[in-house]
Amino acid sequence: MRKSWVLVVLLNFLIASVLGLLLRAAFVWEISWMDYRYMLHGHSHVALLGWLYLGFFLLIHGQLIPQEKSRKTIYSILFWITQVAVLGMAVAFPLQGYAGFSIFFATLHIFSSYLMVFQVWRDHDRSNPQVTLLLKTALVFLVLSTLGVWTLAAIMATGGKAGLLYQVAIQFYLHFQFNGWLLFILLALLVKNLSKELSANYFQLLFRMLLFSQIFTFSLVIFWAYQSFWAYLVHGIGAVLQFLVGAAIIYYFKNAGSSLSSQKSSWPFAKLAIIVVGIRVLFELLLVFPDLAEMAIVLRPIIVGFIHLNMLGLFSAYLLFVMYPGEQEEKSTTWLPGSILFFYLGFVGSELYLFVQGIFYWLEWGRLSWFYEGLFITSCFLSIGIIIYIIEYNKINYFEIKKSICMHHK
Repeated sequence: MRKSWVLVVLLNFLIASVLGLLLRAAFVWEISWMDYRYMLHGHSHVALLGWLYLGFFLLIHGQLIPQEKSRKTIYSILFWITQVAVLGMAVAFPLQGYAGFSIFFATLHIFSSYLMVFQVWRDHDRSNPQVTLLLKTALVFLVLSTLGVWTLAAIMATGGKAGLLYQVAIQFYLHFQFNGWLLFILLALLVKNLSKELSANYFQLLFRMLLFSQIFTFSLVIFWAYQSFWAYLVHGIGAVLQFLVGAAIIYYFKNAGSSLSSQKSSWPFAKLAIIVVGIRVLFELLLVFPDLAEMAIVLRPIIVGFIHLNMLGLFSAYLLFVMYPGEQEEKSTTWLPGSILFFYLGFVGSELYLFVQGIFYWLEWGRLSWFYEGLFITSCFLSIGIIIYIIEYNKINYFEIKKSICMHHK
């Protein structure tokens, strides 16, 4: 991975966390100059498109494209055009919400992603058919998810923003981002780095179960919007399939091992991702019960908590694990526990607050004491953890460059 690109992506993560911090602060103090909805749009777009999308773009470029093809100028152009779009959204959305400039930059990002899909489809390493299948599935889901965005644009153009279809379109986009594009590209990268391949029959079975489970579980949104019994039934089938394949994947990766495990210092980030996978599939399985399904799709703290569970606990933790630049020098061995500590405090603390508050609302027990203050403090921890990670990432690279220069002179 190009270290300058990694730094840019990490800074996007920090920007997203700071915007999120402002959202938390708005419930503690009055911030008269900030429009909450506009800032929320800015935070979500930078987090999803500037951090997660570009983060996995880096991993695709560094691990799934042959070295000679990865040198193509098109990848640099794509990275920087996408980054311009991210910075444009980071400024435009907090200032104006969905309006001319923000829509322009969001559209630029979508078309850049289409070009990325086209280029990666042509250039990717085809030596492992299992990785190829997972990668292509991820790319198809990436394009598929954007149908939700185009539907949103059509609805907004006709003034139908308040309708159910508007909410369904948003959930369509988010569902196939998290449960399609991001999930399958994560699996492609994991399988790429396995010490041994899965047997062909076992892989095909797991792949089909996972594919259908992710499509079926979108039915939960249809059930919420239209109260369709058949949608609820399809979601139940998808949840059971997802639980089975999730348990199988966790078991396999635990026993098969990966070359990534050599990065002992950043292993706590990987452990967090593994734990979250277990929580995620268990959570989805519990939603086969109607009361719990209603709670999960109606109560905002539960919704936000589940989104952050995926974004921070699974995908972000994996990126932080992989982006770590190797075993550090002995004199800098104290830094990573600090970043892990603050990241864990921020993530686990905010998730506990959100899910417990959601349960309190469901049981009609009211609001937790110091709920908003607690969320703000845990968000501060998360931002501090990201800052420490960035500082030490640069420090480690500085030591590596210095060591390389010294060896060259010798």
